[in-house]
Amino acid sequence: MIITLTLNPAVDQTMWVPHLQVGTVNRAREVHLDPAGKGVNVSRMVRRLGWPTIAFGFLAGEVGEIVRQALEAEGVAQQFVSIAGQTRINVTAVDDSTNAATSIYCPGPAVGAENVERLDAILQFWLQAGRVLVLAGSLPPGVPEDAYARYIRLARSKGIKTILDASGEHLRLGVEAKPYAIKPNIAEAEELLGRKLPDLEAVVAGARELAARGIAVVVISMGAQGAICVEDGRAWRATPPVVERRSTVGSGDSFVAGLAVTLARGGDIVEGLRLGTAAGAATAATPGTTLGSAEAVQELLPQVRVERLA
Repeated sequence: MIITLTLNPAVDQTMWVPHLQVGTVNRAREVHLDPAGKGVNVSRMVRRLGWPTIAFGFLAGEVGEIVRQALEAEGVAQQFVSIAGQTRINVTAVDDSTNAATSIYCPGPAVGAENVERLDAILQFWLQAGRVLVLAGSLPPGVPEDAYARYIRLARSKGIKTILDASGEHLRLGVEAKPYAIKPNIAEAEELLGRKLPDLEAVVAGARELAARGIAVVVISMGAQGAICVEDGRAWRATPPVVERRSTVGSGDSFVAGLAVTLARGGDIVEGLRLGTAAGAATAATPGTTLGSAEAVQELLPQVRVERLA
């Protein structure tokens, strides 16, 4: 089973506006609501790829119920801890005239220490059934900065592989705990390394340096240019197929889902890069916050190119 941890989930509201104008009334022609948060999206895509998964985290209020009901409708198992307040709503307005997207992300409700303890108890029980634990996204107010690091150490003590997809201090502290795999984008990797990664050679060198910190698999995503992966001293570049990129929201989460599925079933890293890249491309080809379908992933899979780098 693949377990995902989303401590700060959300509902993504995407609206399409013929011509977005600041400071006046805009009328949307179409609106979508989707359950969101990096780990939530990973579980949704894992489910589409046909692997068992269960999502953990915190949900609050009526907005949290939207997440629960949407996951139930998709057949995604869940064990969220209910807390006070309201789960955050992230709003994205897409301007039809330019295809530019403007997003507003909210911080999420505060989480008390007693809620963290409840989640810990539930998670410890379910880790017995897990093969891979995905820790992804931001942390809400009240959750300690080193929460991911603590969960990584707990999972490792139980022989479970971990994938960390976070940013900033949460990523830095998590890396110190030596997760099995990480997937920063270039900006996140640059912050982690304290230097720019201006070209492919620099990205490969950066991935090698991060792997030397005790991380088995380092993937640095480069958007439409694909991803660089380093494992056991070897390096690969995964290049996605050409698709009409309608939205990048959830594309990285879909990549992580493909990697997690491959690790859970004992596949090699090349297989994981192929499946993750196909899943990411399928999601990039969908509008707004919609994830790619299983059919789209299978269609794109043969078009993914993975090459070994010298």
